[in-house]
Order: sequence, then structure tokens, then C-alpha cells
Amino acid sequence: MTGHSSLKRSLITGAAAAAAVVLLLPQGAQAGGMDLIEAQPYERVEINDHFVMGLLPEGEQNYVVSSPGSFDEDIEAAKGYPGSSIRPDSVSAGVHGEDGGIVLIEGVWRLDEGVPFITVTPEGQSWGYGAQPVVLENEDGWGTFYFDPAQWGVEGVDTYTIEATDGYGEVITEFEVSVGF
Repeated sequence: MTGHSSLKRSLITGAAAAAAVVLLLPQGAQAGGMDLIEAQPYERVEINDHFVMGLLPEGEQNYVVSSPGSFDEDIEAAKGYPGSSIRPDSVSAGVHGEDGGIVLIEGVWRLDEGVPFITVTPEGQSWGYGAQPVVLENEDGWGTFYFDPAQWGVEGVDTYTIEATDGYGEVITEFEVSVGF
């Protein structure tokens, strides 16, 4: 069974989040996916053989995650969507699932603090992996991210914790995503 379940949670940073403890991650988790990708508007950003991403410059934090074969068509369709801006100081995420497990986590952020460090932790694991940040060249304040579990050998997990921290290691937000068919 293949399916897609999107979870769009926009969470506003609170005082409690700013007081959270910084997690120390194993060396391997810190190394992955952390070099910022700066993309041109509508540029195809390859995630893996099954997914690509593109960011739209219309000023409403819109992006497309698609199969490589459908990308051009999906980008053209997205240009006509009215879209809606993600709330300031928030992070949103969606999941793509297959056979009860998550095969891709993708999301968007809108923060004044700059590009966040986004950690994706599989359920039952005490440490996480760095998600890949993607931004539009010459546009500040928002961007996207993705995490491909297969790249790290993580399979069959249906729940992950997403944590976004700022440049000082302070937690901006933390929430769970899961696949629900």
C-alpha cells in the first residue's frame, strides 16, 4: 500500500521552547544533510530516485515535492495555486508513506532567526539526523527541508520527532509526525 499523508502543523515559538535543553548528537547524525542548498526559483532539487523538490518565488513559502516525471507539470500547476503563507516563527512538515513506514519527510519553515538546524529522530531512537535545508537564492526568512530515511538505512519507522533549533542551539519548536493511512 502506498500513500501520502500530510501533516501541516505551524507552531509558534513560546518561552518554554527557548528554555529547552540542547541535544548532543552522534558524529554521524550531525554530518548528514547539513550543507545548505541554494536553489533558483522552480529549480529541480533531487532528493532521491523517487522525489524531487522545487521552491516557488511567489512570496508565500510555497514548494512542490513530486516524482521526477511529474515535476514540470506539478510546478506549472502550483504557479496557479493561490497558496497561503506559513505563519511567522513556525515550522510545518509532511510525510510520504509506503507500507506503513515513512519514506520521506518534507517541510517548510518561516523564521526571522535564519536557517534552522532541523533534527529528525526516529521513534525509539535517542538521537537524530540532520535534515537537508533548501532555500531560494537571494530570499531570506523561509525555506524548506527534507529527510530521506533510506539514505541513512532507517526503514519501517512510522513516527519521527522533528526538532528545529536556532544558531545558538535553542529549541524553536518540536513536534511529531507519523504516517496514518
